[in-house]
Amino acid sequence: MKPDNPYNHTMNLSLRKICSNFSIVRSGMCGHAVEGHSMASALEQQCLSSAVYSVLFRPLLERFEMRDPTALRSFRSALVQAEREQEGFLCLLIKHLLSKSQLDVSLHESLLRLQGTACSDDLKLTNGGAVVQEVGQRATVLRAILARIPNEIGDRRTFLETIKEIANSIKKLLDAINSLIPLLSPELQPLVDQRKRDFVKFSKRFSNTLKEYFKGEPPESVFNSANQLICQIVLFVKIIRENIIL
Repeated sequence: MKPDNPYNHTMNLSLRKICSNFSIVRSGMCGHAVEGHSMASALEQQCLSSAVYSVLFRPLLERFEMRDPTALRSFRSALVQAEREQEGFLCLLIKHLLSKSQLDVSLHESLLRLQGTACSDDLKLTNGGAVVQEVGQRATVLRAILARIPNEIGDRRTFLETIKEIANSIKKLLDAINSLIPLLSPELQPLVDQRKRDFVKFSKRFSNTLKEYFKGEPPESVFNSANQLICQIVLFVKIIRENIIL
């Protein structure tokens, strides 16, 4: 029988220790939430958590996989399981590492930048015909434009042009969604329509955040709102991929 990889064993032990520590941290955070944190804070945490693995952890793991594929697969599985069992774990881990490193880094801004180089698999729709694929393509384009915000927000003229691109891209994605909905079964139409309403709501919220930014609010709020909008895009495409068969 082949002996267990000691590197693999060490990683799993380390992960268990981290999970144990973060259970305490999470409990403390939940207590503070009861004392006055808004629903927006929970939403922010959810959107950050959904992005942390796909745009940060997965590329890093793929980079190191050649060294020990078996160990990395096991570690990746453990990370996914930890996030599944304790939502927000990976986000808390990154925040903890940033605080320990004493680096002045905006998590919202960093994640938004990384969305520009993220694997597009989560937005690809290869089945269902041209109408379905159009939704995936429009979603991919919109995410790429939103990811440019950190680089362009400092130049007012460039940023205003980017905002126009975002508005146009949102319209095209909604047009693609509206073309898709009539093709769905009566059972699935309400589900997809609700996701569309959520996307529209977050699009309006993003627009309002931009207005506040131009009145003097810090750019961090724009980064956060853009990440939330991307989260809704990913959730919408996920619904199509998992539930729709045309």
